[in-house]
Formats: sequence, C-alpha cells, structure tokens
Amino acid sequence: MIEQLLKERNCIVRQGVTDWKDAIHVSLEPLVSQGYCTDQYEQAVLKNTEKYGAYYVLTDDMALIHASSEAGVKETQMAVTVLKDPVHFTEDGPAVRILIALVAKDQTSHMDGIVAVSTIFGDDGNVQPILDATTSKEIYDAFVAASQE
Repeated sequence: MIEQLLKERNCIVRQGVTDWKDAIHVSLEPLVSQGYCTDQYEQAVLKNTEKYGAYYVLTDDMALIHASSEAGVKETQMAVTVLKDPVHFTEDGPAVRILIALVAKDQTSHMDGIVAVSTIFGDDGNVQPILDATTSKEIYDAFVAASQE
C-alpha cells in the first residue's frame, strides 16, 4: 500500500531548484536525512544521469528519481517534491514539476509504489491536484486517493 511507502513528511512543496543536479538532491534529501538511503544513492543517480541521460523523466511534469538497490539503500521508501517553478533535466526535455524519489532495498518491495505512480500518471485528472498542491498533506492525500482508485 502507498501509505507504507510514502509518508506525509516526505511530501514537500518548493518554489524551485537551481538545476537538475539540485533537483536530484532536493528530491532525495528527506530519504537521506531519515536514513532510508545514504549519500551514495544520490551519487549513483548523478553518475547514471551523466552516463545514460535523464532516464527517470517519464512524462511531462514528472521524474521518478531512482538508482540501483545496491547504491546505499537501507529501507524502501518514497518522497514527493512538487516544484512551483519547473526544472529541465535536458535542454530540450519537458518541464518537470513533480519529483518522485524512490529507494528500494530489493527488486520487489517497491512494486506498490510503481503501481501507484503508474495509476496516478495514467490519468491526467490525478496529476493536476498534485501540481496545485500547496502543502505536504495535499500531496500525500492526492497520492493516497489516486492509488485507491
């Protein structure tokens, strides 16, 4: 269930970030600070981005920030950051305002999170309430409601 993977305190609204590297840092910061993963995970995402490009930008408005479970993951958890000012991960890429950070300790424990993200972003009606959110609770409630549809 999404409630086990996403905590309200890990849902954040920010005005913006300086660039794509800052976006990665900001999206993972709650998970690092609470011990779900280490700084090694952030470094893995940065390294993978330099090698493969912004593989985690899945749709307009949304990036699913993730790396291998071997990269300093201690527990499976998600964090959601909504940016009022979008960030571009590539010069000609889409404007991203929703950063979903997912750390998974193994190959299966994060599947509920992947299903929830797919459900939410498979229906444009679910996305707008997240984009419009002004509080952590609004983001959290939108994810929970969409995952229960």
